[in-house]
Amino acid sequence: LLPHDYINYYLTGNYTAEAGDASGTAFFDVRKREYCKEVLEAVDDERDLSALLPPLVEAGQSCGTVLASVARELGIPEGIPVSCGAGDNMAGAIGTGCVGKGDLTMSMGTSGTLFGYSDSCITDEKGRLAAFCSSSGGYLPLLCTMNCTITTESVRQLFGYDVKQLDALASEAPIGCEGVTMLPFFNGERVPNFPKGKGSIVGLDMNNMKVTNIARAALESSIYAMKGGLDAFRELGFVPKRIILTGGGAKSAIWRQIACDVMQLPLVVPQVSESAAFGAALQALWTVEGSSLENLAKEHVTFDEQKACLPNVETRVEYERSYARYQTYVEAMTPLFK
Repeated sequence: LLPHDYINYYLTGNYTAEAGDASGTAFFDVRKREYCKEVLEAVDDERDLSALLPPLVEAGQSCGTVLASVARELGIPEGIPVSCGAGDNMAGAIGTGCVGKGDLTMSMGTSGTLFGYSDSCITDEKGRLAAFCSSSGGYLPLLCTMNCTITTESVRQLFGYDVKQLDALASEAPIGCEGVTMLPFFNGERVPNFPKGKGSIVGLDMNNMKVTNIARAALESSIYAMKGGLDAFRELGFVPKRIILTGGGAKSAIWRQIACDVMQLPLVVPQVSESAAFGAALQALWTVEGSSLENLAKEHVTFDEQKACLPNVETRVEYERSYARYQTYVEAMTPLFK
């Protein structure tokens, strides 16, 4: 049992699983949304391992009701329906309203994630996007980078600034940071696949070696890393209509606008910041009401109008030039990180 499946077992006494989190295991057929018999037979061809795994509950269906003993222990009513639950990104997708065609959520936390809802399975032979099932009945192709706010936090702590000071410094630098480029692989990296990657600041000279440029390079580089994921989405036929931004980085006005301008997509920020917890609650409501999850999301997921951004077409060429330079440096450094 995966963690949330165990919680469901504790609440209901039923062993169950759901396709969203199960699709992150090595023995799940994402396309068919079922356990992969071929993989299980390769592990042990003498036993039917699928019989040992918890049965799958469809998204939107209950996995049982709260036991009397648990109700007494927790002080809640007996018999409450329990939804199938979800992993963090799958629940975050629901909680940000990423449940319809073209919805794309970007999460700017310690790591950076970019995931979109699709009615059909999207697989990436180049390994940039992970093929997951969603916990809303569809699919959730996902990019995950290892370094997002960890990049800005590292720079902030190095210079002894608070978050507002770092943002103010970054706003003083021009787009492209006068040629200063950061490769934010401080924890290694998943995409590109640099397990031994290291962080680098390149392009420095006596004219551009300024704190302002380094501060902005930290913000820009984290978005460039996820821009590669957006390129992969589009290459594989996913047509994004907007970015739904969440995570700690969404609090920064300059970072929001950089993300919007680099991606060249409208950007919105949900009013509820705890998107995964909110998504779990919405999934439970969906399970009980049995109505359209997309309609429930439209009704309950609201956005902060003051944080919404539109892409600035006048900066597009500058960001494209800066992003191309970033990619050139990544390619040049690749042999050092393998």
